[in-house]
Amino acid sequence: MTPFEATLVAWHDFYIAAGSASAALLGLLFVGVSISVSSLPSHERRDVTTRANLAFSNLLYLLGLSLIVLMPNSDPQTIGISFTVIGVLGLLRIARRFRRMRFRSSSGRFAWDTIRKVSWTIAADLLILWIAWRIAITSDATWLRATPIVVLILLIGAADVAWDLLVREAGSAAA
Repeated sequence: MTPFEATLVAWHDFYIAAGSASAALLGLLFVGVSISVSSLPSHERRDVTTRANLAFSNLLYLLGLSLIVLMPNSDPQTIGISFTVIGVLGLLRIARRFRRMRFRSSSGRFAWDTIRKVSWTIAADLLILWIAWRIAITSDATWLRATPIVVLILLIGAADVAWDLLVREAGSAAA
């Protein structure tokens, strides 16, 4: 077993837990959004689905990250390329979604909470790209030590959006 493979084996349990948590949260998000969207007027559905999409993509990228690290016989190039794909896709998705999320208030002023929500994902994408680059040029799996930060950022970002959706739905139900 190479040192790279040995390092991946050492991270096995962490990525089993991260992948399992993200898959479970994806399921809960599907249920929550499907219940929430059906009770909303049509003009509010786009906003809710756009925000839910951000949480969905964070959890999906976390699941993908976990599956990549858990692949048998992975090498530094495969990990580096796969992490790069996740980071680039994440940034492209944010760029596309950002146009829809940009203006939130009825007055048309920029909503700073949108920047906060998007910033979690941008930070995770940039960090995963940096990790991919370091693994690709050094072939050193110890750069995986930085991935728990990515996992935490993606989970916090998804939780931030999901909590906002839950509080908004609770507020609409109370009104």
